[in-house]
Amino acid sequence: MRQTGIVRRMDELGRVVIPKELRRTMRIREGEEVEVFQKDDTLVLKKYSAVGEMIDFQREYASSIYRTTGFTAIITDTDKIVALAGDLNDSTKGTPIGEALQDLIIGRRTEVFSKRELKPFFNGELGGVCGQVVVPIISGGDAMGAVVIYTKKEPNELAVKTAETASHFLAQRL
Repeated sequence: MRQTGIVRRMDELGRVVIPKELRRTMRIREGEEVEVFQKDDTLVLKKYSAVGEMIDFQREYASSIYRTTGFTAIITDTDKIVALAGDLNDSTKGTPIGEALQDLIIGRRTEVFSKRELKPFFNGELGGVCGQVVVPIISGGDAMGAVVIYTKKEPNELAVKTAETASHFLAQRL
């Protein structure tokens, strides 16, 4: 038997409503972009991530941060980790980010957390971490993701400036 999924009618302007359950599952919020493309005889809707489009570049940037500063560097879009370097294995890439980090991204807030204030941003947190620095990536007024730096000592100005520089640089590339 063929699975049909949820059936929706297209209106005269070519619009189709994506059911609320699917939007919630896919974490698609009002105003976010959706990519539409054809694959064989199938029409595909995919949540679009401008941050995710530059994965190779971001991986190299995160690696450069780790090699020069020793800070573990993570770059996210609004839903998941897209690049990382440091004291995490590569299987962490693609891990969904937690609500606490999503709130910082949506709120466009830079935050610095010391050891006693650490936030669980995703599953598989690091051991031996004494600080976190989070700087949202803002491009054209839109919150696109974040740069997260983990430090083994209390976060200092170098950690903050490193995350801010990465965020501003990545925002210009979007």
